[in-house]
Amino acid sequence: MKGRNEPVRQSPRADRARSAEVAGALEEALAQLNQQTALWQCFLAAHRQIVEQLADEMLREHQLPLEWFDVLVHLADLPGMRARQKELRDRVLLSESGVSRLLVRMEKAGLITRSTADDDRRGLEIAVTDDGRAALLAAIESHLQLVAALFSDRLTATDQAALSWILSKLLAKPKQDSDAGR
Repeated sequence: MKGRNEPVRQSPRADRARSAEVAGALEEALAQLNQQTALWQCFLAAHRQIVEQLADEMLREHQLPLEWFDVLVHLADLPGMRARQKELRDRVLLSESGVSRLLVRMEKAGLITRSTADDDRRGLEIAVTDDGRAALLAAIESHLQLVAALFSDRLTATDQAALSWILSKLLAKPKQDSDAGR
């Protein structure tokens, strides 16, 4: 007699039939996925290609990982080029531990400082150092040129206007379905 937690073994013929059934269903599902998400997959491929080229160039030309550049840009947009770690985490869309590890590496490189926040000893305040400002300044020009070459210069003014409109629609919060509450 089989134990309660042991699966009942089917015959090899039933296993093959089930395997063929799953393979057929998977093939149909993948065809549907490819058909219905072709534009999405193209968008992701373009994004990946552009970001990889930006990251390679930033590292090669400035020895600055693209994630570090992103953090420095976000901090530069804030008063005093400083922010609470939580605020920065929300801006760069990383987990708490991911941001923490990233900031430790940036601090070791001398680009930022991390200190206990004055108003709340539990929080950390992140500030850009003079070396961080210099690294950001040095990287901005080549970053702008590469973004233009890989992205904006490839689009007509009409393309840019259309893409801007489309992206604003995608970034807008979805409207609640009026029938959902009924």
